[in-house]
Amino acid sequence: MNDTLQIFKQKIYEEELSKTETYWIDQIEFKVEESDLIISVNSEFVKSSIEKKVFDKILEVVKNISGLSDCIFELDPTKKTSSLQSQETVPSENKTFLIADVDEGPNYDISVFDDLLIGSSNNLAVTAAKNVVQNPGTRFNPLFIHGQPGVGKTHLLKKMEESSGSSYYIDSESFLESYVSGIKNQSIDLFKNKIRSVDILLIDDIQFFMGKKGVSEELFHTINYFLNNNKAVVLVSDQKPQNLLGFPERLISRILNGLVTDIEQPDKKMFRDFLLKVNHQNENTLLTDSNIEELIGVEVSSFRDINGIVNSLIINKQTGVSNSEYINGLIKSSSNNNLMALTPEYLFDYVSNIHQVDKKLIVSKNRSYEVGLARHLLVALLRKHTDLSLSQIGIYLGNRSHSTVLSYLNKAKSSPVVLKEVNSFDNKLNMVEAS
Repeated sequence: MNDTLQIFKQKIYEEELSKTETYWIDQIEFKVEESDLIISVNSEFVKSSIEKKVFDKILEVVKNISGLSDCIFELDPTKKTSSLQSQETVPSENKTFLIADVDEGPNYDISVFDDLLIGSSNNLAVTAAKNVVQNPGTRFNPLFIHGQPGVGKTHLLKKMEESSGSSYYIDSESFLESYVSGIKNQSIDLFKNKIRSVDILLIDDIQFFMGKKGVSEELFHTINYFLNNNKAVVLVSDQKPQNLLGFPERLISRILNGLVTDIEQPDKKMFRDFLLKVNHQNENTLLTDSNIEELIGVEVSSFRDINGIVNSLIINKQTGVSNSEYINGLIKSSSNNNLMALTPEYLFDYVSNIHQVDKKLIVSKNRSYEVGLARHLLVALLRKHTDLSLSQIGIYLGNRSHSTVLSYLNKAKSSPVVLKEVNSFDNKLNMVEAS
């Protein structure tokens, strides 16, 4: 079996390994028992990292070597980090490869970012992300990235996780579920230890913590832990920090003390680069040069829009339908549909302008007739045109309770003035959509 092990080691190091992959393979002591390759590591963390970073390549090599049938992990806490024998050599075709001479290198692979489309809309966010991966906890800490849905925030977080040997990505739903389960089962320390064991913590969609006091406090203490231990935290939201209503002020202060940057909608250069990339993947038969120039004139607000367009083009090609009619229709639709962005901020500004009431008065305790009308109209529009719950609307209106907001909504429904203004707004919206 020693011959089989030697063959395996030669083959694995003949693979095209990145510095990160080489680093993690160097943490393994390989052994062969019967027909199984034993992957011996010293911790669960190293095991999970190897599974994520290099296990697919190890398994592929195993499949191609006679005498090996499977890979089995073995945990050995007494094993040193530098696990390979110091003077063991692996012969290759033209040279002797000394395993001990392999440079461990950094615990990251910055080349993972190379396939990202980078333009004016996301250049700052990507540059900051690379800095965090290369030097966790030293600069831009915490890093806060915000932007509308579909612009690539989550994709960037995933690239950071992939590029770092010590990172952990978690979305807001999983964070909340783990926190609630930890409290319920008296195992909160297990959750804390899990997310605090890495150098870079990546938390997605934290806007869903709005109004949830317990988990917001836990997020604050988690950020403090990472800051105090020279580790990095990256937070993503579709809201600016100042708009995360209901979050503790000290949490917002911590966020603002780091780097806050946004990702905007893809620009025309990124749209063109994406189309060229897809066209190349389809042997340049999907689009002509003139098709590409026509398409980049279409207004897109996110990569989801772009992916939808590309998927339609691919289906047309597979079914033998010409893309010309689809592209012409897309261009016509784009030029005629400039929809309002119905964000809470837009609706707030709209109501303030219509009633000529300062926004500070609307969220105040002022009970005058005109202020009350504006407040009721705002609640009605927020409820109809956003996904905010009554509790979230209450937070938006100066931390009012669920029952108070429900009362405002009932008053709006029974007020002829407010109903007329809601209908007027909807008519304006329909005119924009139809123009």
